[in-house]
Amino acid sequence: MLTFVIFIISYCIGSIPVGRLVARSRGIDIENIGSGNVGATNVARSLGKKAGLFTLFGDIAKGVLTTWLGFWFFADPFGAAITGMLAVFGHCFSIPGVSKGGKGVATSIGVIAVLSPLLATIAIGVFIASFIGSRIVSVSSIAAALSVILALLAIPSAEPLRWPLMAVALLVIARHRQNIGRIIEGKEQRFSLKKTRS
Repeated sequence: MLTFVIFIISYCIGSIPVGRLVARSRGIDIENIGSGNVGATNVARSLGKKAGLFTLFGDIAKGVLTTWLGFWFFADPFGAAITGMLAVFGHCFSIPGVSKGGKGVATSIGVIAVLSPLLATIAIGVFIASFIGSRIVSVSSIAAALSVILALLAIPSAEPLRWPLMAVALLVIARHRQNIGRIIEGKEQRFSLKKTRS
């Protein structure tokens, strides 16, 4: 029973719509402007760098907190990976009426950073390299998720984390399905900050 409660708590923490709360503090419904996404990219584009960074770190914190909760309760990496996975699921498929959900990238990074700094370093490195080359956040996010999958298959020590983190990476990719369509069509937007808000 207590295990179920921990899982529900992890999902609920993941469901906290940091970006929507940041935007609402400024009297704006972030789900009705820009891409409509509650993640850091849309918040930064719509409200500026500070709001975007606050959203980014808030979403990362959700992954870190729930993964540490899993370590505390289960005392093993696999259990921690499950609680972290549920937080990402909560971010992507939030409690109805709370938020439409996001893409799960930042929360996933928080989870992976706690479970495997090596995997997190690989994912962040791939993201940065891809972003420098493309200036497209979705392309960089998908590339980072793919790098996690490949690293999980290639690194023997990552085997205990393999299926929950693969599920997280595949979910991130699936949440970008509309972006993938725009990328193929050459219509995906390059990242730039809105400078009219601070």
